[in-house]
Amino acid sequence: MEQECAFPDVTLADQTTLEQQRALNAHPGNDESSNHGKDTFVILQPRSTRYQLSRKHIVIVIVIVLLILIAAVLAAIFITRAMDSTSCHQCDSTRTSQAQGLVTDNLESISSKTGDHRVDPGKIRPTSPGASDGYGYPWSNIRLPRSLIPSFYEIQLKVDLTKFIFEGSVNISLKVNTRTKYIVFHRSVIDIDDSSLLVRSRYSPPRRIVQQFQVPDRQFHVIEVDQELEMSTTYTLTIGHFSGKLITNLRGLYKSSYTTMDGQTKYLASSQLQATDARRVFPCFDEPDMKARFKVSIIHQSEYTALANMPMVSLTVVDNGWTRRDFATTPVMSTYLLAFVVAEFKSRNHTFSNGYKLKIWARPEAYGQTEHALDFGAKSYDFFTDYFAMADVVPKSDHVAVPDFSSGAMENWGLVIYRETALLFDMHVSSSQNKFMVTLIVAHEIAHTWFGNMVTMRWWDDLWLNEGFASLLMYIVMDHVYPGWNVFAIQVVDDMFPVMVKDALTTSHPVSTNISDPEDIPQHFDSISYNKGMAVLRMLMGFAGIENFRDALRLYVSRYKYSNADMAQLWSTFTESFNNTYDVALIMNTWTLQMGYPMVRVKDEGGHFRLTQTRFLLDQSLDAEDQDTTPFGYKWFIPFTYVTQDDRSDVKLAWLNLKDAVIPKPSSGWLLGNHEYVGFYRVMYEKEMWALLAEQLVGDHTVFPEANRAGLVGDAFIFARADLLDYDIALNLTRYLKKEQSYIPWQAFLHSIEFLRGMISNKAAYVQLQHYLRELVAPVYHLSRASDKGPLPERYLRRVILSMACDVGVEAAVEYAKTMFYHWMNHDNRPSSDLSMLIYSVGIREGGATEWDYVWNKTRVTSVATARDMMLESLVHTQKPWLLWRYINWLFDPDKIRPQNVRVVIGYFSKTPLARMVALQFFMSRWDDLVHTFAYDPFLLRDVIQEVTMYVNTDYHLDQLQAMFEKNTPRGATKAVDTALALIKANIGWMKANYNKITDWLSKNKP
Repeated sequence: MEQECAFPDVTLADQTTLEQQRALNAHPGNDESSNHGKDTFVILQPRSTRYQLSRKHIVIVIVIVLLILIAAVLAAIFITRAMDSTSCHQCDSTRTSQAQGLVTDNLESISSKTGDHRVDPGKIRPTSPGASDGYGYPWSNIRLPRSLIPSFYEIQLKVDLTKFIFEGSVNISLKVNTRTKYIVFHRSVIDIDDSSLLVRSRYSPPRRIVQQFQVPDRQFHVIEVDQELEMSTTYTLTIGHFSGKLITNLRGLYKSSYTTMDGQTKYLASSQLQATDARRVFPCFDEPDMKARFKVSIIHQSEYTALANMPMVSLTVVDNGWTRRDFATTPVMSTYLLAFVVAEFKSRNHTFSNGYKLKIWARPEAYGQTEHALDFGAKSYDFFTDYFAMADVVPKSDHVAVPDFSSGAMENWGLVIYRETALLFDMHVSSSQNKFMVTLIVAHEIAHTWFGNMVTMRWWDDLWLNEGFASLLMYIVMDHVYPGWNVFAIQVVDDMFPVMVKDALTTSHPVSTNISDPEDIPQHFDSISYNKGMAVLRMLMGFAGIENFRDALRLYVSRYKYSNADMAQLWSTFTESFNNTYDVALIMNTWTLQMGYPMVRVKDEGGHFRLTQTRFLLDQSLDAEDQDTTPFGYKWFIPFTYVTQDDRSDVKLAWLNLKDAVIPKPSSGWLLGNHEYVGFYRVMYEKEMWALLAEQLVGDHTVFPEANRAGLVGDAFIFARADLLDYDIALNLTRYLKKEQSYIPWQAFLHSIEFLRGMISNKAAYVQLQHYLRELVAPVYHLSRASDKGPLPERYLRRVILSMACDVGVEAAVEYAKTMFYHWMNHDNRPSSDLSMLIYSVGIREGGATEWDYVWNKTRVTSVATARDMMLESLVHTQKPWLLWRYINWLFDPDKIRPQNVRVVIGYFSKTPLARMVALQFFMSRWDDLVHTFAYDPFLLRDVIQEVTMYVNTDYHLDQLQAMFEKNTPRGATKAVDTALALIKANIGWMKANYNKITDWLSKNKP
């Protein structure tokens, strides 16, 4: 095999070659040999009959010409070999090159030499029959052709944080799989100097570029060369100059800023390349299975520090206040994992015994908030190194908190980037919930080192392999480091229950789905990929065994490290690791290849219980029409676990193998299914069994695990919502909560009751519901104490109970919160960190513009991002509509609301009845403005649609929204629109079927 060599930036010796290539590109008909030939024939052709040459003279001239041609060919070969040999020997050293000169000197003329040849893919035809490579025209497919595979990138970037521009050069080593004259790669937004392109191999002259053009709807740049690229040969594509702008759009390489305590504005550059935005920074083959090694150099103003995926290997002072940093070459990885940060940040560091370095970076004023992330991060790397029996191959990991970031965090290999609230924790100001979320997100990103970075899905169809596994692994490491947190029970109520609502709609999608259009990729970064993916994997771990599951993961990562794998390879590896005890693909494909999940009915048939399965849908009338749309007919392999009253310690397992199952009936008492709620299914009991379970809850609820107490409440309310169970059964289950001292069931109840409150918040029955909830929570509130002390589950419970007590009007709780608010406002007495949110909210709700403005102004000066977010959320609790309108219109003002916080603030508006009404009116009146302003962020539009329409339940609003979406639905929001409209229709049906029933029950159960 030919030795792989990274060709360097164009060397001084190559300048002639590059100029020749430019000349060839400018005059396609003239290459070096043809020029010689033309000059020769001018000499030989007689101008008139008066000039006659002898045969001897002609022979001499021909010989001389042939010798000149041979010498020229030999010289070209010799120069090319020497040039490539120099390139290979210098591939890891710093070089002065023509491309570097472009980057260093041409800041004033970024676009001066840029071509913009844009074409419709259907209107371009190859110049030879062999151009298609078996794919049709190579730019016609939505995916890149596989005729060329990149193996190495050498990238040089210059980042200017004064002019807010960047520019660079790149050399890409390409291996030829199929003979082709076409090089197709990705580019988007960036400008490319077409004359700076060069295509060459080690032992042949540069290829002449016949034509090049863009295919905008594919984000392709196409180069056609004069001769086919040879099989099994490595070529280098040099792009000597490209450039782009640093703007605050949170995509690609973008600009961010923050204000220091003394009022200075500081700027930085950060990156976000997932899923398809590496092409916005440099020309590349931007698909996850086109892995390569990357060598990066960054030139920047000297007052900044630059970070990349690998450690820095050299630092050079260039001139005029510029510095160049060269970084080590990465392992083989996908383009979307590349990352860059240029900022004036400070780090807190930890070095492991093997030399591995972990650093947490933040603004200097936030340095004190990095301690928890460093401590937990170090423990996480130690845990996962042992768990996978494999260390991270990148020798360092930088975790950076930036002021503006579109998502929570991004797992770039060796350079993980977070929004500040996801990485920073201030023990004096941040709440226990903030600490939990920071821990959760850090664990998730570190888990990606092995699952996502080292082993990557082949294509975005299997995004869930990356995200589902990382989501499960984050709970595994948290449970190891903080065993008292009861994290898997929290996972049930905070992650499983919400996604089970979404997955009960016909607009859901399978965990593994077909993505044919890159525009659809962002829509699949959703709770189905993350939370359902995690849940079905936890179910697999449940029936296979924790150690067996770990061993299978070790085998999988070891087998596919530095490469890509798909779901079939995952299941095959698991089956092998389990010694064929389970046919994992047979079982798990029923969970990953069809949307939805089963409801298991437990039916008493005298001497035994019969277990039957049907697909659960919130709208049961839609079930029949979808039964034949999957190869499994909406049946599943279900590991049904259960305990009985007469043997509570013996957890039994029965399999429903795409059909019914029969289990023994105990002599008396209840049966409780889905033990610890590990299975991704719901259990429906007969009325008599519900009564026995409710009786046990009232008598001694601690007999059931916390997750099952939560599951009983959650299942009963969702069945009632689907009109499969009477609401009186569900509501009667809640009576025991007066004695419940665990956060988990209370959180499940709040999730369940929140739907009721949202649906009837503008109806007369809302007051009755508030009265009932007040009587339910008051006894537990009086047992609670306002404090930041105690273990995390206790602090979680205290926060939930006090918040609910204030929300439903428990007088003592409201008065306490008001008093604390005014102590803070008038005397600057900082409130309890765990109770800050509810204290801010009550102060805003009970106050007016003075209180609102006070809290708003505090958001402008605090240096703690988590505190800022709590204050921003509290502002929606005002009862003054004009304040809400002012607030929501600030979404269009980035000086007031950072772009990263737009969807967060919209989410806050869904939390109170008045704010929801304002948000819906705003949404409908300014939808076109929202689409125009935030089209760059499909995640934002998706979340806005979901939050604003969550509790819409009238035909009038349905008609209005349908008409609005018909006129204007961005491509990246189609699934969100479909889901929202389906949910609204279900809400309308629910109101017609259940509102009067709820009213009757509340009337009969007045306090």
